[in-house]
Amino acid sequence: MSVLFPKVNKPREWDYRPIYYDEEKEARKQKLARLRALREQKEQSEGDKSGSESAEHITTLHRGSFREAHEAQTKLRIDTEHKSKLTFWIVLLALLIFVFYWLL
Repeated sequence: MSVLFPKVNKPREWDYRPIYYDEEKEARKQKLARLRALREQKEQSEGDKSGSESAEHITTLHRGSFREAHEAQTKLRIDTEHKSKLTFWIVLLALLIFVFYWLL
């Protein structure tokens, strides 16, 4: 019978999780922590000052930062469009009131 139905062994499972130390990842974490601490110190020292020329620009790239920047630009553009539409309608209404007042 073993000729017709040979015994097939099941493959052994390999459940190995490598544990390793990534020096670059740790260096990135430390640098990010230093930058965040520096940013907090600058914000505390400047207080409510709005001196954008003297403030040092600190950027950090992280997962999703491009998406966040795009969403911020989109929000700014939409807000600007809303303001300009509102200004247009206010000016148009003022002109219509002026014209109707002048005609009467």
